[in-house]
Amino acid sequence: MTLKKYHEKRSSKTSPEPFTSHDTSPLKNLPLFCIQKHDASHLHYDFRIECRGVLLSWAIPKGPSLDPLQKRLAIHVEDHPLDYRHFEGVIPSGNYGAGTVMIWDEGVYTSEEAQSKKEIEKAIIKGLEKGHIDLNLYGKKLHGHFALQLINKEDHQWLLIKKKDSYASSNEDVLLQDRSARTQRSLDEIAYRQENPKINIPKFTKKKSSKQPVFIKPMLASLISHPFDDENWLFEIKWDGYRALANIDKKVELLSRNEKSFNQQFRPIVEDLSHLKEQALLDGEIVILDSKGRPNFQLIQNYQTTPQGQLYYYVFDLLYLNGHDLRDRPLLERKQILKNLIDQSSFKFVRYSDHVLKKGKKLFEEALKQKLEGIMAKKIDSHYVSKRSHEWLKIKTHQRQEVIIGGYTQPRGGRKHFGALLLGVYNDKKEFIYVGHVGGGFDQKLLEKISLQLHSLEQKKCPFQTIPKTNTHPTWVKPQLVCEVSFAEWTTDGHLRQPIFEGMRQDKKAPLIKREVPLKEIKKLTQEKPVSITHADKLYWPQLKLTKGDLVHYYQSVAEILLPYLKNRPMMLKRYPEGITGQAFVQKDSRNLHLPSWLQTVDIVHSHKKISYFLIQDLESLEFVVNLGTIEMHPFLSQINNPEYPDYFVIDLDPEDIHFSSVIEVAQVLHKILEELNIPSLCKTSGKRGLHICIPMHQKYTFEEALRFGQIIVQYVHSQIPQITSLERQPAKRQKKVYLDVLQNHYKQTVIAPYSARGTEYATVSTPLKWTEVKKGLDPEDYTIQNVPKRLKKTGDLFLPVLGKGVDIRATLKKLQRKLGGQNE
Repeated sequence: MTLKKYHEKRSSKTSPEPFTSHDTSPLKNLPLFCIQKHDASHLHYDFRIECRGVLLSWAIPKGPSLDPLQKRLAIHVEDHPLDYRHFEGVIPSGNYGAGTVMIWDEGVYTSEEAQSKKEIEKAIIKGLEKGHIDLNLYGKKLHGHFALQLINKEDHQWLLIKKKDSYASSNEDVLLQDRSARTQRSLDEIAYRQENPKINIPKFTKKKSSKQPVFIKPMLASLISHPFDDENWLFEIKWDGYRALANIDKKVELLSRNEKSFNQQFRPIVEDLSHLKEQALLDGEIVILDSKGRPNFQLIQNYQTTPQGQLYYYVFDLLYLNGHDLRDRPLLERKQILKNLIDQSSFKFVRYSDHVLKKGKKLFEEALKQKLEGIMAKKIDSHYVSKRSHEWLKIKTHQRQEVIIGGYTQPRGGRKHFGALLLGVYNDKKEFIYVGHVGGGFDQKLLEKISLQLHSLEQKKCPFQTIPKTNTHPTWVKPQLVCEVSFAEWTTDGHLRQPIFEGMRQDKKAPLIKREVPLKEIKKLTQEKPVSITHADKLYWPQLKLTKGDLVHYYQSVAEILLPYLKNRPMMLKRYPEGITGQAFVQKDSRNLHLPSWLQTVDIVHSHKKISYFLIQDLESLEFVVNLGTIEMHPFLSQINNPEYPDYFVIDLDPEDIHFSSVIEVAQVLHKILEELNIPSLCKTSGKRGLHICIPMHQKYTFEEALRFGQIIVQYVHSQIPQITSLERQPAKRQKKVYLDVLQNHYKQTVIAPYSARGTEYATVSTPLKWTEVKKGLDPEDYTIQNVPKRLKKTGDLFLPVLGKGVDIRATLKKLQRKLGGQNE
C-alpha cells in the first residue's frame, strides 16, 4: 500500500486535493468506503475502499448498478490518501483529473469472511491477490452484497457486480440520485461555488442605534409562463402558504402581507422565533407539510381548528439585522447572512429556504414531479424593494388566480349551503369584472364554513359590472372575501376554464385583486430571442404545393386550442426535415439538440435509459419544434405532475383491409353503447385511416385501472358486432375487421394529439368531430391544415370536454353488469 503513484501525478501547489492521511483511523470497528462522481474529461465514478491506511480505488466509467445482470467495468487505479474521502470540489484545469468531484455516496463496508476491521482488510488483500473481492456496502445510496471480479490483470480491468439480494433491482436506476451524499449539491452547484467563492460577510453583531421598522411592504414577484436557466439568477421553491414578515425586536410580531397579525394563529412559530438572540426582520412563507412532505394550502387554513401536518416558517430573505438595513445589499449576500443566522439557531418550526443557482428548468421539472405550486426566480444581485418587481419572478406549475367572491348560487341535488361561488377581479378601471364560477374543491365542512361568512355579507345589488348568467338563482354578496382557485386556462372571453377551489386568502385585500397576466418581456429579461423560422419556402407537400411556412402558419393559427393538449405532457415528435417525400424519423430524446434555455424538457427513464422529453408549454416552444421539421405531435396521455393517471382513455378503431364505412359503423355502435352506460365520449379522426374514441378520465384512475375498464368495454362491443370487429393484435389474424385497440393506454405511450397535422399526402389533421358528423360519407382526408383553422372558427374546440369531468368507472361497471344480466335472462 503506497501513495507514490498518487503523488507523482499531482502537485500540491496547483491542486486542492488532499496529499496527506491525517485521517488515519476514522472508525475502529469497520472500514469506510466512498464513491466520488468525477466530471473530468469523461464523466465517471471512483469507487474507494479503506484498507490499511489508504483508499484502494477503481474508476467505473458507467457508474454502479443495482441490476445483477449489468456488470460494470472497473479500472483499478492508484491508491488515494484516506483524507480524499472528504474531497468535494473542483480540480483546476491543467492538473491531472481536472474537473468537478462530488461525494456521491459514503458509508462502511464488511466482508463475508471476516468480522473485525483487521480481518476485513486482510480478506481484501487476499481478494486483491486472487482477483475476487466480496463486499457488503452500507452506504446512503448503495446497500447490500457487491463483488469485484478481475477480468484482465495486465490492463487492471475488473467488473463491479451487484449480487442478488433484497437490494438488487432491475428497474431502479440508482444513478438518477445525482446529488452529493454529504452536501446535497449537484455537480453544477459544486462547480459554481468553486468559481464563485463564499461571500465575505461582515458580522452584524454590533447593534446600531437606528430603529428597525415593525413592518415593511413585501417585495412581490411578477408572473411568467415558463422557467429558464441563467447564471445571473437563483431559483427557489414557491411555497404554497401565507406570506409573512417576522419582526424580532424584544418581542416577536408575525405579520401577513396586509399587516394582520399571525401571532395567535401560529403561536409555535412565534415562540420559536422568540429564542433568536439577534434583532431581525425576516421575510418568508408559513406552510404546512402533509404526510408526503408537500405544502398543503387546505391544511394551513384549518390549522387553528383541526391542526394537522407539520407547521414551518420557511425564511427566504433578511431585511434588517441588529439595526443594519440590508435591503440595498445583493440578494445572494442577504441570503448567505440569513443562512448563517438560521444555522446557528436551534429552531423547531423555522427553516431556511434554500436555492439553486443557474438551473431553473431543472428545479421546475422537480416541482412538477413533486406536485408543488411552482418556483421563484430571483436575480442574485437584486435589492429588496417594496413593490412588484421584474427582478423577482414566479413560475407556476399550474394556473392559479386569486379571486373575489361576489355571490353564490343555490345548491342542487343533495348538496347543502351553496352550489357555486361567483368570482370576480378588478380591472385597471377599478371595475369589478365577473370571471366565472367554481363549484369543485369543497368538502362539507368547507361549504358550511364559507356559507356562514357569505350570509353576513349578503346584499340585493349585483356587485359585478355586468350581471352574469347563472344556472340557479344567485345571491349577491359584498366583494370582500378573497379566495384562490386553480384552473386549466383563461377563455377568450376572460373566464376561468375548469376552476377548482383551493382555499380562502385571509392575507389578501380584495381591492388589490387583479387578473395575473404573465410578462411578455421575459425573453428580454433573460436575454433570449424569439424563434426564427428557417427555410420557410421548403416544399413539404409537393403535390399540394404546401411549404414548411404553411405548416408553421397552421400551427400558429391553432396554437391557442392545441396547447392545452400538449402542456405538461412529454412529447414524441415525428420529424420530416425534407418534407413528406424525404426520410422521416421519431424523436423523443432532446439531449443531442441545442435547445434555447426557455424550452422545457423532462427526464424520464424508459427501458433503463434516461430520455429527456420535450415539453411544449407555449407558442414559442411549438414554433421551435415545428422549425425542426416536426409535422406530427404525439403527447403522453398523462401529465408530468400526475404521470400514472391519464387525462383520457383512447379506443383506436383501426381498420385492416376493410372499407372506412365499417369504421363508421363500429364508431356508431360504440357511441350508442357508451351513451346507454352514461359514459361521456368524444370522437376524432386519427388523421390517417382510423377513428379515436376518447373517454375522459380526469386523472382519477391509474393507467392499469383505465385499461382494465377499456378492455371490458371493447370486449362487450366486440360481442355485439363480432362480424366486423377484432381484438387480435396481429394484422394477419384480423383481416377485413376493425381492430378495437386499447393498448396505447399505458404510461410512456403516446397518441397523436387532437389538431396535430399528419405526414400524409393530403396534409391531414387529427380532427375532433361532432357525433352527428360520424355518419355515412365521413372521410378523414377532408380535414387538412388548409381548412381546419376555418372550421375551428365555426365549431370552436369540440374536444374540450375530454379534459372535463371523467367517467365513474365503478358506477359504469355496475350498469354494464345489470345490462349483461338482463341479456342473459
